[in-house]
Amino acid sequence: MTAENRRVLRMLCKVVLLVSLPLTGFVWALPETSALLPAALALTLLSVAVGFGAEVLASSTENELTAFGQRALADSQRRGQELEMQDEKLRQFDRIVNLLTEQNHTLRAKLISAQMTLQRHMEGLDTLEASAAGIEDFVPTQAGFASIAH
Repeated sequence: MTAENRRVLRMLCKVVLLVSLPLTGFVWALPETSALLPAALALTLLSVAVGFGAEVLASSTENELTAFGQRALADSQRRGQELEMQDEKLRQFDRIVNLLTEQNHTLRAKLISAQMTLQRHMEGLDTLEASAAGIEDFVPTQAGFASIAH
């Protein structure tokens, strides 16, 4: 039975209880006759049954609410644990990103240093080639003078 159906049935039981209780009291207050005694007993039993039914329906609704509350609490705790795990994963990813960023910067610095060293060596080679070319130019001219002098 759904919660809505239980609520409607409980309300009907309470309405019947509110009507039957005063009626039962009135019938019991009448002078005793053999015809009224079974009616009084029937109204009494009806009042007890309807009251008991209303309480059973109320109890089942309370149990359902308690179960929903416990389920909601368990779900919120589970979600909290999942969020903590996700936060930890995000922190780990942040650490990895930071580590990779630092390694990237280090490698870039090494690359720039290597490029600068290579550039210095290239400039040194250019200077050496230029001086070697200058020496080659200088040596034949002196050799020419030396050959003339001999």
